[in-house]
Amino acid sequence: MKIVVITGASRGIGLATAKKFLAEEWRVIGTYWHTPVSLNAPNFVAVKMNQGNFESIAQAVDAIKAHTQSIDVLVNNAGINPDGRDEGVNLKKIRETFDVNLFGLIDITERLLPAMTAGSHVVNIDSNYGAFSFPIDDNTAVGYRLSKTALNMYTRTLAFRLQEKGIVVSSLDPGWVKTDMGMSVSSTTEQPDREPEQPAQEIYTLVTTITESGCFWKFGKKREW
Repeated sequence: MKIVVITGASRGIGLATAKKFLAEEWRVIGTYWHTPVSLNAPNFVAVKMNQGNFESIAQAVDAIKAHTQSIDVLVNNAGINPDGRDEGVNLKKIRETFDVNLFGLIDITERLLPAMTAGSHVVNIDSNYGAFSFPIDDNTAVGYRLSKTALNMYTRTLAFRLQEKGIVVSSLDPGWVKTDMGMSVSSTTEQPDREPEQPAQEIYTLVTTITESGCFWKFGKKREW
């Protein structure tokens, strides 16, 4: 049975992705922090992890390795957007965002890479806001934008580093999704237009059909960086 690790699996895209992989008869290990995962399935294991804390990440990785010695897919979904509505620069929030969206993500990825072999796949959930090709149309979410842009570069450098091992690394832009984060930056006139199940399907299709590494994906197609 194939193994997928999904961070931030308690809600939104992470929960929908966990359900999709379970439906396809994968074994799923999902991390959560404040909200427990509302799944009760024989092939699901929940692991508590604060992705903004290195000690918590180390403990979570030990728990994951206690359940499996091999990982086929890692979906780095956990993330925060504390300055989503803020205009300008708030260094405290930027540091908080980087601790989770970049440094914590890199930490858990690097700790789990020894359990991955040729054919394994790392998917980093990114955003339009991480793309230089996406126009800057307001002065909000500076920390979130910076963290996702840096994450895209981590995807590219990691893909280059792992190419000889045959491990595929991808960034995936899920679009504007009806999650707690997505709704937090919505307005009465602008609302998310995607259900969490849509990017969940795209993640599953990506890891089961794509072998090209170091690309940025959106709606099943490569998009510009």
